[in-house]
Amino acid sequence: MDTNRLRTLQQPSKVEGLLKGCVSGSDVLPPGAYQIRDQASVPRELRRIVLRATQKGQAWSCWAHTFRTWLFTGEMSLPLSRERGAPVLLVNLYNDGGLQDSAPWMPDRNGKWYRCDD
Repeated sequence: MDTNRLRTLQQPSKVEGLLKGCVSGSDVLPPGAYQIRDQASVPRELRRIVLRATQKGQAWSCWAHTFRTWLFTGEMSLPLSRERGAPVLLVNLYNDGGLQDSAPWMPDRNGKWYRCDD
């Protein structure tokens, strides 16, 4: 993947859009989950993670459904994106209990995101 294009995709607003697409374009959340956009509305236990991610220049996306909340943080991996020829996000998943998962994710040719487990 072209370095200039990757640098453009690394901009915080672009990574936020990719992370939202990753979360909503995968099967991670149940149907009916809604996005929490306001940092002040993020549950207290997760707000410090949002603050830390923001300070590191990472994107975040918080979602809720009934009594459950999911917080995703992410950043672009330049080496993996170059290697795979597509944007690859390093995504961390948190819930009220802390870090639940961490993995690289990328879109397929149809725009559906999947976890890169190889």
